[in-house]
Amino acid sequence: MAVAVALAVLLGFIRLYRLPWGGSLSLKILPLIYLSISHGPRAGMAGGLAAGLVTLIIDPVVLHPIQVALDYLLPYAMLGIIGYFPGWPRLGITVACILRLASHVVSGAVYFAAFTPPELNRQVYELIRDYTGITLAPLLQQWTAPWLYALLYNASVVVPETILMILFAPPLIQRLNRSLAPDRTG
Repeated sequence: MAVAVALAVLLGFIRLYRLPWGGSLSLKILPLIYLSISHGPRAGMAGGLAAGLVTLIIDPVVLHPIQVALDYLLPYAMLGIIGYFPGWPRLGITVACILRLASHVVSGAVYFAAFTPPELNRQVYELIRDYTGITLAPLLQQWTAPWLYALLYNASVVVPETILMILFAPPLIQRLNRSLAPDRTG
């Protein structure tokens, strides 16, 4: 678990891009996915929680104690859920990352709402209407703007990270397991 947490923190420093209010695209969750699949959900959740705490210490964006739980502790611990899907790692990664995104969106809508660009909901409404012909009237409500902003902001990191993990984690884990398996040929 310590090795997975250390690798996760180290990979977190190698970023493809970083957003201004926290969040960056990296391969930091790869060792935690391996931990969850190979050692089960409890080890994955504990390792994720430890990685979240270390990330909080090294690279904090803190506005409120509940925001810390929603942005650091809970999303990383959610990676342990992948351990419930050892035979279907891509499904486990998808489920865990959807839950991670939900946690980040709640935090963003509640604690980072002040950063919502003016008229964002109207712009998204018009974009959807113009390109698909679908009119989503609830988007025009003022209360939707912080939630929409939080969803778009956090999805810009979590969705690419999820796609990368779905593509690369299962074959990498299989190869790693084969190379670490004891040689039984004699």
